[in-house]
Amino acid sequence: MQQLGRSLLALAGCAALTAAGASCCAADQFLDESTLSSLYRSFTDSQHITVRSIMNDYAFPPLGRANLTLHWNNERVRVPAISAPPGSQEAVDAITTASRPISNNAFQDYVKTRNEMQGEVSQGHAALNYYLSDESDYLAQQLGARWDRDLRDGQLNLALGTSLGWDAIHPLTDSDTQTGHESKTTVHGSAVATQIVSPTTMLRFGVEYNIVNGLQHNPYRNVYAGGTHVPERHPEHRERRDTFLRLNQYLANRSSLKFSYRLYNDDWGITSHELGASVNQYVTHGLAATYDYRYYTQTRARFYRDEYATTNGIDGYLSGDYRMNFLNSHLFGASVRMDLSALAPRHPIVGRSALWVNWEHYFNSNNYTANILETGLDFHFQ
Repeated sequence: MQQLGRSLLALAGCAALTAAGASCCAADQFLDESTLSSLYRSFTDSQHITVRSIMNDYAFPPLGRANLTLHWNNERVRVPAISAPPGSQEAVDAITTASRPISNNAFQDYVKTRNEMQGEVSQGHAALNYYLSDESDYLAQQLGARWDRDLRDGQLNLALGTSLGWDAIHPLTDSDTQTGHESKTTVHGSAVATQIVSPTTMLRFGVEYNIVNGLQHNPYRNVYAGGTHVPERHPEHRERRDTFLRLNQYLANRSSLKFSYRLYNDDWGITSHELGASVNQYVTHGLAATYDYRYYTQTRARFYRDEYATTNGIDGYLSGDYRMNFLNSHLFGASVRMDLSALAPRHPIVGRSALWVNWEHYFNSNNYTANILETGLDFHFQ
């Protein structure tokens, strides 16, 4: 009944967005003007945790003067079983510090499925969107709005956005039953300015601000403190703010360069810097390649320690999340996109399709590595 209720809630949210538009189009026009994009994503890290995602994006024909888009993602996470003899100290440490629900048998693989749905209706300079993410112990919802306006003969665009998110969290017990109830709310606001500097140069600057209240730690993670294991505890209030700058530059050899910088700060004591760059290169008719690099560094939260002398931690807070510690990370990526219409432009299927492959390698100063492989197929009905 609970799963059915959540599904009906998702459908109701999308139906409300659809109703916000105008009248429906005829079926043949719907098929002719709709677009569908599909994405398969596979993720594996150094702990052999795997994530498989199947995503679909739909763009429907105009509903009167409004446009409707839908996004759906089915995600499957697999966490390997504890690889230590039952009863051994290695097994005890692995179980007590686990950041996953320990259900029935920690010596068996743990599998979790998440369904995500998002819909948006846009008309003119404004848009409304609704987001829902549903899994066995977490239900997240968000309602947002955005507005933009062109100035200076279209050379400058100003955009404002806001959203309200509310999450219901039901941690699982060892017997796979839900117990207790926690919640979290997030209020978000942003302002972005995009300036066309020249026919080959575009500059974008933005600021974001978030206020988060509620459960913000992992209810399944324990911390070794005062000679024993105690549950992780983070503050229930957090103010997050950041500013970013992006520069897109077209180069003469049929390529382009994208540069980005982001400065982040919050009231937990974390300050971070992120630098990124990517090069897009035209290879031949219908074929293009992209190369990416990103560097990230941050300070630690004021309550994070490698070891805690007492179970009270720092001001009553304790964290076993390495993302709260000092951190440096690097990401390298490469992708290739092939427009299949270059091979058979008159074919009814191949002529409307494109294939792409994306690979990323991530590693950080906490001895964590991950390889991400994405493959996608884009198909246009028109």
